[in-house]
Amino acid sequence: MIAIKYSPSKCRDIAAIIAEEIKDGRLVVIPTDTCYGLAAYALNSKAVERVFQVKRRPLDRVISVFVGSKRDIYRLCLVNELAEEYIKLLPARLTLILRAKNPEQFPRGVVTPEGNIGIRLSPHPLPTTIAEILKAPITATSANISGEEPIYDSKLIPISLPDVDILVDAGKLPEIPPSTVVDLTGEKPVVLRKGSYTLPF
Repeated sequence: MIAIKYSPSKCRDIAAIIAEEIKDGRLVVIPTDTCYGLAAYALNSKAVERVFQVKRRPLDRVISVFVGSKRDIYRLCLVNELAEEYIKLLPARLTLILRAKNPEQFPRGVVTPEGNIGIRLSPHPLPTTIAEILKAPITATSANISGEEPIYDSKLIPISLPDVDILVDAGKLPEIPPSTVVDLTGEKPVVLRKGSYTLPF
C-alpha cells in the first residue's frame, strides 16, 4: 500500500494523481466528509468487484457513488421536481437514491435490479474533485470490512484493508456519522438512514 499525505492546499494535485490511479482500476482510500472512504472507478466492473472483495461485502448490497457536480446528477439520473428540491441541498452529507438514465452503464454492485443508484455530492473537496477530473463517478463506500465500524484514523487502514493500493492519509478525521440516505424513486421521499445531515423538510 502506497501512502500519500493529504494537504488541503494540494487537493487538486492529489486528486489528479488519484484520478489516474482509479482510472487504471486501482483502489484508493480517501478522506471524505464523514469517515475514510474506499474509492474506485464506478463504471469499471472489475474495480467495483474488488471493492466488494476487499470489504467482504455481498454484491447485492449496493454501494453509492460520488459525483463531481450537480450537472453530473442530471447527466446520470432521471430528475423530477421532487429530486430537484433535494439536489438544491447539495453538497451535503446526503445520499440521494435516484433512477439511472442508463442503468446498463453501471456494473453490478452500483445499480439495483430496478435501475436505481445512490448519488453523493460531497462537501469534502477531494472525492468531488477526483470525480470531476475523472469525468465519471467513483465509489462512495466506507473504508472498512462490511459490518464493522467506520474508520476515522488512517493508522487503522493498513490493518483493516491491507489489499488496498493507495491510502490518501489525512490523519485522524472528525468522527462524523455516515450520510443521511433518502430514496426519491417513489412519489414521496423515504428516509432509509438517518445520518449526520438533518433534512430541512
